[in-house]
Amino acid sequence: MKTELKETKHLITEQYESEQAFLKEFRDGNYTYDKPYVKANPYLINPMAAVLCFNTDTETEVTVTVKGKTPEADMGHTFPAAKEHVLPIYGLYDGYENTIEIKLADGSTSEVKLAIEEQNINRASFVETTPEYFGNDVMFVSTTTPLIESCKTIAVDYAGDVRWMNINLQSWDIKKAANGRLLYTSHRTIQKPYYTIGICEMDMTGKIYKEYRLPGGFHHDVFEMENGNLLCASDNDFDDSVEDYVVEVDRKTGEIVKSWDLQPMLPRSGGDAGDWNNHDWFHNNSVWYDKPTNSITMSGRHKDAVINFDYDTAELNWIIGDPETWPEEYQKYFFKNVTKGDFDWQYEQHAASILPNGDVFLFDNGTYRSKREENRVEPDDNFSRGVIYRIDTDKMEIEQVWQYGKERGAEFYSPYICNTEYYADGHYMVHSGGIATYRGVHTDVLGASLLNSYPHIHLKLWSETVELLNDEVKFRMIVEGGNYYRARRLSLYDDQTKLDLGKGQLMGSLGVTPEFMKVNFKDAGEVPAIHELKMELEEDRLAFRAMFREGSEVIIELRGETDHFYNLPTEVHDVTAACVAFEEENDNDFQFYIHREGLEGGTYDVYLDVDGKRYDTGYTVNM
Repeated sequence: MKTELKETKHLITEQYESEQAFLKEFRDGNYTYDKPYVKANPYLINPMAAVLCFNTDTETEVTVTVKGKTPEADMGHTFPAAKEHVLPIYGLYDGYENTIEIKLADGSTSEVKLAIEEQNINRASFVETTPEYFGNDVMFVSTTTPLIESCKTIAVDYAGDVRWMNINLQSWDIKKAANGRLLYTSHRTIQKPYYTIGICEMDMTGKIYKEYRLPGGFHHDVFEMENGNLLCASDNDFDDSVEDYVVEVDRKTGEIVKSWDLQPMLPRSGGDAGDWNNHDWFHNNSVWYDKPTNSITMSGRHKDAVINFDYDTAELNWIIGDPETWPEEYQKYFFKNVTKGDFDWQYEQHAASILPNGDVFLFDNGTYRSKREENRVEPDDNFSRGVIYRIDTDKMEIEQVWQYGKERGAEFYSPYICNTEYYADGHYMVHSGGIATYRGVHTDVLGASLLNSYPHIHLKLWSETVELLNDEVKFRMIVEGGNYYRARRLSLYDDQTKLDLGKGQLMGSLGVTPEFMKVNFKDAGEVPAIHELKMELEEDRLAFRAMFREGSEVIIELRGETDHFYNLPTEVHDVTAACVAFEEENDNDFQFYIHREGLEGGTYDVYLDVDGKRYDTGYTVNM
């Protein structure tokens, strides 16, 4: 007898159910400003947020203040006039009884106490700044090693206290969009080792308003354009290559309106970085649109190259990097160094951006510091840095005009991840997020990969974030116990702070999963336990996970009124840059997804065909 595979709920659905539950409890009661309803972690993924609910007889503004451990650490916001007040509360401390002050427009005040359980999170081991400089901002650091249970995405205030966190399995960059919400990756993966289903729009409570699903998934970086559309680093044909594709997503519909493929622009082989491999030949880790030149800039870690091309024509404009070993026909795109004084090319860089004056700002990881293996620099002798290059595209000349980090040597060396941030001329942030030592020695092996290779007792991972104003260090923070992809300085409250009620939306499309030719394998009973088959029916796809020998012929059959056949690839691709470790590495562990688009309304028996044998999973799915 078949077992029907029950559908699991999307986080958006779970959050909506949580919202409906706390709203009912609030609206069924009689809550006033001096006796309000309080719900901690209302959207399930941020224990340091809450909602505060009460009614007033007349429409009135409300000012809410989370009292800090010092007066300078107070955080608050004035919400618009209303009768029903459902107010998001940010900046709570964990392991602490928080005091929340409520003040009405007429001066009436009250306080509510809210104790938050202590969380298992890495905390800043060192913070040096002043409240006069840093104010009520917080520094976000997004995890790149979530395999370490305590290494979660957090935000830290001037005093070094954690005031925000995300317990969900999410990584990559966090950016604040023009509408005040955060742009952050989806928690759902689409391909190994770390490609996610798309990009989410969420607020500081952790509530997801939109999940933009991309057929080729998402990784590393997103850029919000002036028209609101999103430029997303994505993939095209995963079987052929990865991280050499970028798409523009319509913000209103989630549909892809334009895309760019780097393969016609650049040589797949030639000019290769030390960690190059044929599958991940470019390894794009940032995307940036520059309106004055109508161009897109991308950072190719596995080419030691920052490239720029025309938005409309996709014609290559220039390349920043060491031109050694690049084919002759590409030499014209490189710049000639005219710096008087210290100059270094960047290697395996990250987070390239174009400044308002046209300068190029990036994090130079410096991995190997050579295009040739025989000239590589050892990690204990190496350095990483933030660097600004000034380029003249008419003369094709380049000048190094600023850097921070070279003077720090190996103590600031990160062979992967990291970012820089421009605030104003002379005011910068440099985040070295991937620092690692094994037995006290710096290493070029990435921290996210080290977790799968070395005993943790001998492994030390940390990040350091520095802000400089006119070359004076104004903020410095160290977080130990993991590596952190990027840092981002933001305010928890701003002029756009509000909580919009209602269910979030799944945007865009995963597309129809390509089908395989009909097959006829020999029936062989139930699926052998050796395959460790796991199936999950999500709201928009059917997920498979199982163990196979590399190169096995694996077909998934959906048998119903109409039969469907899908090839599950079992080729293992080289991974020389595991920027995020969502799970332990295992080459025999394969994942596959069948999208529900095109299968809606059908009921199917599920079979697994492996190397000529047809196994009955015992499950039926209603798509």
